[in-house]
Amino acid sequence: MEAYLIIGLIVVLFVTLVTNVLRPALAFVLAATICLFCGWISAPDLLINYANETLLGLILLLLVSSVLERTHLLPYLSKKMFHETSLRFSLFKISSVTMLLSAFLSNTAVVAAFMGMILQNKKFQPSRLLIPLSFAAIMGGVLTLIGTSTNLIINSFVVKAGLPSLHFFDFIYIGLPLAIVGLIYLVVISPYLLPKIDIPTEGEDKQYTVEADVREGSQLAGKTVKENGFRQMDHLFLTEIIRNGQTIFPVTPEIKIKENDSLVFVGNVREIEELKAFDGLDMHSGIKGVLRSNLQEVVVKHDAPIIGAKVKDAQFRTKFDAVIVAVMRGKNQLIGKIGDMQLLAGDSLVLAVGSEFEKHRNLNRNFIFTSEIELKNLLTHKQGIIAIGVFILAIIGVAAGICSLFKGMIATVLFYIAAGFVQIKHLKNSLDIGLLLMIGSSLGIATVMENYGVSDMISNGVLSVTGSSSPYLALIGIYIGTVILTEMVTNNAAAALMFPVALATSSTLGVSYLPFVMAIAYGASASFLTPIGYQTNTMVFSVGKYKFNDYIKTGAGLTVIYGILVVVLLPLFFPF
Repeated sequence: MEAYLIIGLIVVLFVTLVTNVLRPALAFVLAATICLFCGWISAPDLLINYANETLLGLILLLLVSSVLERTHLLPYLSKKMFHETSLRFSLFKISSVTMLLSAFLSNTAVVAAFMGMILQNKKFQPSRLLIPLSFAAIMGGVLTLIGTSTNLIINSFVVKAGLPSLHFFDFIYIGLPLAIVGLIYLVVISPYLLPKIDIPTEGEDKQYTVEADVREGSQLAGKTVKENGFRQMDHLFLTEIIRNGQTIFPVTPEIKIKENDSLVFVGNVREIEELKAFDGLDMHSGIKGVLRSNLQEVVVKHDAPIIGAKVKDAQFRTKFDAVIVAVMRGKNQLIGKIGDMQLLAGDSLVLAVGSEFEKHRNLNRNFIFTSEIELKNLLTHKQGIIAIGVFILAIIGVAAGICSLFKGMIATVLFYIAAGFVQIKHLKNSLDIGLLLMIGSSLGIATVMENYGVSDMISNGVLSVTGSSSPYLALIGIYIGTVILTEMVTNNAAAALMFPVALATSSTLGVSYLPFVMAIAYGASASFLTPIGYQTNTMVFSVGKYKFNDYIKTGAGLTVIYGILVVVLLPLFFPF
């Protein structure tokens, strides 16, 4: 009976992840808590998962990456990326360097660093470069154990199951062929598939949503839209009127403006000063006389703590000394008051910032900066060289088996603190508690699935479809299942859900677990079809002005080639 209840819980967890009702971390924590209160796992057995050495090594690696992001390495490389006339040569340099760096650094950090450079370039349309940047970061991540958090998460499951830890370069045997073929695809084929989108420059129209309120006593009240001159504006267009909680749309020239109306405009936010010509019209933020030099364009990160909060509840004044002036979400026109909009990953925001804005340490935890203003407190050149050198020594130690990832990264973090490269109180802004909770909880859920035979039941279902006597067909089934999941939820969640099934499948067949585990690793990173399956895809979605089907058009061929290589090469390098 318990097994069927646990299967029901897994189904509910899956639906929750797909529908995005809750953030993955919270969904997994709630599922693990239910297991605890149902008596399916004891408190000590659950809590020990959050202290998993490999998982803690991943968290420390993210802290180290936050320091390395402040070196001059990525800004320096970003200036060397473009060829004067050749798009393909530029794609080659961007993709190859991104792959190499993503094998050792956080691929999200690499994409964030190069994304601003691509948006500011005057030679090629950013839409021709941003999707390849994301795809290259994904493929670079599967070159090493530390290239992506998914690899480390899978290794934490392996260690938890009492199996030998994966080695640093175990992934390169298949990851390198994938990277080479992927690089050829991005350079030769993707230019025919990528959209040609002219992203507006500072002087052109960016279709941001801007909101202003009509004050009591305003001379605008009682006059029509046409009489007030809202149809003669050069850079902004009045699209909606919010009145007593109701939306008036479309806005016709004959509609009369009333006191306390909220007017929603769409257009070039750089010309927001145009609104100052209208009597009694206040920006929703309440900031008076917003100056152009005070505006800062940012993109909400995929794992930002502010995701899911309404604009009015996000406390931008307190947290960042800033207020949201305008919002843009891909090519979709946003409806309703800005204050009632729920912040999502990939949203482009324009902030009116105060004098203390740059001093807030949580900026880079929440935002990617797409303007030319440099907000990171970069290390000096000497400090940067030392920081990179210490990291390389630690990686060599891990790769050579001299020390574990946990020991190597904790030594590196302590050195950075002692050398004054970072302060302990500032590290908390890079501490990914959500990832720690999600993976720790998923490890506990995996234990429950194994103890109550749920993994075996699901595995038997897989084998009934693929053929119980064919390990190779079962391997293909596990890989395809992981790819589908990672496009529907997230790569980390897909790995967490599929690992117990893969382990049970290999056990039932009486073959090695390694090809099945590696199939999950490569499958969980094979996200080339949607902007939501992998965080780097989400990062470039809005700023590149892409449509959903741009990912399908560009990534479908790569998905097929990638998948064929994986299922062909896996048995060769990791025999059954």
